[in-house]
Parts: sequence; structure tokens; C-alpha cells
Amino acid sequence: MKKFLILVAAYFLLYNSSFAQDSLQNFLKGQPVIDMHFHITKGYEENDRYRDLHPDIDRAKLEWMVKNFTENNVVLALGGGNLTYASLYAEAADRFWAGLIFPCNQLVEQDKPCENEFYSEEELREIYGKGNLKILGESMFNYYGIPPTDERLAPYWKIAAEFDLPVGIHAELGPPMERVNKEEYPNYNPAYANPELLKPILEQYPDLKIYLMHYGGEYSDEAIELMKAYPQIYTEISAVSLFMPKAVWEPNLRKLYEAGLGDRLMFGSDYFGMVEQHLQVILDIEWLTDQQKRDIFYNNAARFLGLTKAEIEHHHQMVKN
Repeated sequence: MKKFLILVAAYFLLYNSSFAQDSLQNFLKGQPVIDMHFHITKGYEENDRYRDLHPDIDRAKLEWMVKNFTENNVVLALGGGNLTYASLYAEAADRFWAGLIFPCNQLVEQDKPCENEFYSEEELREIYGKGNLKILGESMFNYYGIPPTDERLAPYWKIAAEFDLPVGIHAELGPPMERVNKEEYPNYNPAYANPELLKPILEQYPDLKIYLMHYGGEYSDEAIELMKAYPQIYTEISAVSLFMPKAVWEPNLRKLYEAGLGDRLMFGSDYFGMVEQHLQVILDIEWLTDQQKRDIFYNNAARFLGLTKAEIEHHHQMVKN
């Protein structure tokens, strides 16, 4: 009897998984997706998903990313990394809007090579003046152990405002202190991710185009208040909605809609290879309408990014069946 029940449970798990996948693919027919949050890093020889796709492991990973995004209708993806890899992705395809993580931590394995942990204003102006890098972020100052008002970050805010760059801000608690790699992040301070700390920056640059990453957890109320004060600030719920209990993040998501800010919620996948899982999370939120889900997948981000009518039409053509 026990064996029978296990087989039945396995059958229903497989059936429901297959049904969910079919449902997602049906919903995505003709539906473009903008991924506001992925990480640009080097390739790893041990990764069997992509290591055989190209002799150059970095190119192999890039090819896999393009394939994965294409399979999930991602027509535009915003990613941050060090200068070497951000430049690689920016030059590889129009599908990528790439930019610098800030600061770049020389102790962190996946961030190597960190040419500079902090760039000067002149260096940033030269880098972004070339026009191939289009965003800034993800911010890593809370992992580095400094607040956003640290003077070493001042050039980043100035250049972001000057070049009208979308800035991705890690705006939620990261992993618990006991799970943090102390060798890579000896000064990690999750309190510095509080969106309230951005107020002095926004007072100086009130039109700064910011998107708050990982909405839905501890700093949800602070994020809402900041978004009420600054209409150009948007948000996304990557990672939190996948790894935090739904009983925690879903009420905070309702708060966002009750505050009239649902039209500023965007889609992000964050972790490598997790696009489909994050798409499924949005699709499974029963109280959202289909139109609201489509807005999250594409329309809200298209507005935030200021995409032209021609760019929007092109994105829809990319997923036309």
C-alpha cells in the first residue's frame, strides 16, 4: 500500500509539473518577456549545461543564455557584471542590456576579474560614453559592507543620472549572516540594502531611474514609500518569490497593488537558469488578471525603459508564432 501511494504521488507530481509547463508555454505564445535581472559572469568548465557548446567556455555560457532566453520568450535581458564580461554580452547581441555591478568585489570568485573595485567619475564617463553599456547594477554595496551614501559610490550616481541609466538596486535582505561566505564578504551588512537609505541620493538626483530588486520581504514597506515619492522607481520580485515562503511575500505583493503601484512591477530571474521557474511564479498568482501578468512580463518594463514603438513592435515580432 505504501509503495502504491508513493507511485500515485509521483504520478500526480509529474502530471502537475507537466500541466504547469504546458500552461506556461500556452500563456507565453506571442508574449514577449523582459528579464530585468540576470548576472553576467564567467563560464565554468564543470557546468554540463553549456560546456560543450563552444571551445571558449565564456562563449559557451553566452550561447546557452541566448538559447534559454529564446525558449522562454525573453526578448530583452538586463544584466550586470565586471567590465570584461559586461562588455562581452553587450557586444554579443541586442537582446542584452549590460552594465557594471558596483562595487566589484575582488574577493568574490564569480566577479573575477575585477579590474577596479571602484571606478572614478572620469573612468565611468569614458566607459559609458562608448554607448555599449546601458545599465548600472546590480548594486553590491550591502555585500561589500558600505551604505549607498559612501563617497566612493558618488561617481556612479552622478554618471547614472547624466547618462539616464536604469540602476538595479539590491533592496532586500540577503542570506542570513551564518550562510554568508565570510572570506568573500567579510563586511557584509544586509541593513545597507534598506531602500530608505537611497533618499539622500534621490534628493540629489530626483529623476534617477531606479528599479528595486527582490521586493516582497523585510523592506517592502520602505520600498512602497520610496515608490510613492518617486514615480520613476519600479521593482521586481525575483528570488524572494521563489525561495521565501509565499505566506511572507504574497501579502506584501498585495500591498503593492493596494497602494496603486502594481503597474510598476516587473519580471526578473536573477539566478542562472531560473527564468522558467520565475515565470511560473507569476503565472501561479491567482488573484492577478491575465493582463496584469502580461504587464509584469513585458509592458511595465517597456514603459520603465522608455522603449520606442519600433522596439516594442520588434520584440513582438520576435515571439510571433
